[in-house]
Amino acid sequence: MYKMILSDLDETLLVNHHVPKCNQDAIMKARQKGIKFVPATGRAYNMIQEILKEIGTYQQENEYSICFNGGLIVENKNDRILHFQGLSFEQTKELFELGKNYDVCVMIFTLDCCYIFKADPDEVQRKIDQKAKFEVIDEYNMDFLKDEKIAKILFEKRDMDYLQSIKEEIYPYIDGKICASFSSYRYLELNALGVDKGYGLRWLASYLGMKSEEVIAIGDNYNDVDMIKEAGLGVCVAGGSDEIKEMSNYITTVDYDEGAVKEVIEKFVEGTENGI
Repeated sequence: MYKMILSDLDETLLVNHHVPKCNQDAIMKARQKGIKFVPATGRAYNMIQEILKEIGTYQQENEYSICFNGGLIVENKNDRILHFQGLSFEQTKELFELGKNYDVCVMIFTLDCCYIFKADPDEVQRKIDQKAKFEVIDEYNMDFLKDEKIAKILFEKRDMDYLQSIKEEIYPYIDGKICASFSSYRYLELNALGVDKGYGLRWLASYLGMKSEEVIAIGDNYNDVDMIKEAGLGVCVAGGSDEIKEMSNYITTVDYDEGAVKEVIEKFVEGTENGI
């Protein structure tokens, strides 16, 4: 019997940065059965407050969020940080200097803010739409972040082939040091070594006294791979990448904007597959 559902946000749970009513209703039914519903996202915690309100877990005790691809795990009540695993300033600085060589927008996330360098106007608008706390920095210099807790650094370009080529070129610098993943068909995300959504799933499941086999994980993209593999039931939405589909236990019949999360809950929580 499944006890927890982890869901990616962009291109999985959300439509236009909000949780559609059909997903809200399905999540409420799952929660009424005692199943925890946990966002598992690359976003910062302060970027998902409206989403937590929409799914009913905002400022609720014993309700949780996994942010920064597993780098931050929070109990929603009083925004209590349970676990944080970020990058050192020195690691971030090396990656930041590499980013100078490429035609990418560079973003550094601290616990409290997103700092945008070589700003892409489309990305700035995206951050506004996401209600993110951010600052555009005109000078390509990150020394002012020396004493901050840094969660991750991103390279943004709406060209996945180009981002893939960057990963190949910087591989000698990150091998055995940094966890790299792709998301939203526009980001190369760089986290601390060992930090991914599968790590977040394992940590939270252990904290709650659950087994990974008792967890459903729903996603669509490369930064969802590890949690999809780790979960007892790994799900890819219909519009997800073919490689993600191949490693998933179940592929939804509808895409994220048609209620893929609702489908999973109806089939595996309300249906016979969950022994209910």
